[in-house]
Amino acid sequence: MKKKIAVPTYIKDRVGKIERVDERDTVFAVHDLVRYFGADSAPAVEYFSRHPDERKFYELQHERLKLGSSGKEDAPFFASQFWALRMVSPACFVEGEPAPQKVTIDPARASAKIKGFAKFLGADLVGIAPLKPEWVYSHVGCSNGDRAGFSPRGTAIDLPPHTYAVALGFGMDHDLMQAQPFFPELLTTAKGYTSSAWVSIQLAAMLRGWGYAARAHHFGNYQVLPVPIAVDCGLGELSRAGYLLTKEFGLGLRLAVVTTDMPLASDTPVDLGVQSFCEQCKACARHCPVGAIPSGEKQEHNGVRKWKLDEKKCYAYWAVNQTSCGRCMSACPWTKPHTLLHKTMAEFASIKGPHQRWMAWADEIVYGRRERKSGKDFLG
Repeated sequence: MKKKIAVPTYIKDRVGKIERVDERDTVFAVHDLVRYFGADSAPAVEYFSRHPDERKFYELQHERLKLGSSGKEDAPFFASQFWALRMVSPACFVEGEPAPQKVTIDPARASAKIKGFAKFLGADLVGIAPLKPEWVYSHVGCSNGDRAGFSPRGTAIDLPPHTYAVALGFGMDHDLMQAQPFFPELLTTAKGYTSSAWVSIQLAAMLRGWGYAARAHHFGNYQVLPVPIAVDCGLGELSRAGYLLTKEFGLGLRLAVVTTDMPLASDTPVDLGVQSFCEQCKACARHCPVGAIPSGEKQEHNGVRKWKLDEKKCYAYWAVNQTSCGRCMSACPWTKPHTLLHKTMAEFASIKGPHQRWMAWADEIVYGRRERKSGKDFLG
C-alpha cells in the first residue's frame, strides 16, 4: 500500500548539504556540447580542461550514437515523436507572461482542478509539493547549441517566485518495454517524453491564464530535477536503478514538471517499501548489460546516501543497439501490467520484510528475462 509519510524516504539517508546540480555536468549536456559546438570549440576546450579523461568518451559517443537507426524502416516513428518534442522546447512554449489579473481560488480547490485537468490531458500520475531550491539546476547545460529560444549554455538559473512544483507521470507501454533493449522500447520512451512535453506546456499555460507565473520543464527544456521532485510530490520513491519507482508503473514511466508561484495544497510523500525491496532484489543491477547500476550498499553522493547510477556506462550502451536500452525497467518486478494479480502483488511487495526477497526471486523464476516481441503488428 501507499503509506503516507511526513518527509520523503531519502531524508533518512541525508548526511550533508545537497548542492544544486550544474546541468553542464550531465551526460546529455556534455554530449550536446560536442554535438553542437564541437570538441575543439572554446566552451568544449574549457570543459575538457577540467575533465580531461572525458573528451575521448564523448567524441566517440557522438560518432557512434545514431539513436533510432536500429528501427530501420520504422525509424521515422521515433524521429517524428522527437520532432514534435523539439517543436515545443523553446522558451516561448515552456514559459510566458501571466495574465494581468490573478484568479483567486482556494489552494485545495486549485490543486484538485490542476490534477483533474492534467489527467484529462493525458497524465497518469499527478502530485504537488513545495519546490525545494536544491532541485533547481544551477546553470543551463542543454542549450541546443545556443540556438534561438533557448538560454545560452552557462546561464545561471533562477526561479525565485516559483514556490510549488506539479509532478506529472506518464506510463509507458508495457509490451513495448518488454521488447528491450531494442527499437520498440525506444519508441515507448519517446512517446512518454513527447506526451509529457505537450501536457506540461498546456498546464503551465493554464496556470498563467489564472494570472500566476508558471514554467513547464520537460525533456526538451528542463531547469529542474524531475525525479526528486516527483518523490517530494508523492508519486513514488528513488530506486536502486536511480529512477523513480511507482506502485502503478514500476520504473516504466516518464516525467515532466510544472513550477509555479500559485499557492497550492501539497500532497504527502509516500513509503512504498522500495528501499527495503531494492536492498534485497537487485534485479536491475544483475540485468544491466554494462554494470551501470550498483549491486552493493548505498554510497554518499551530494549529501545523500543512495545507489548512484553510472550515467556514462549507461549512455555508452545506447550506442550498442541505438536505443535507450530499458533493461532495468523491464527487469524490475514492480514493472508489470495493471492486472488484479499484479496489483495484489504490489500490495504485498510494499510491506517491508524477508518475503520481499522471495517475491523478487519468484518474479525472476516466473518471468525470466528472455527476449520478447513487442506485440505490435505495425513494428518490424
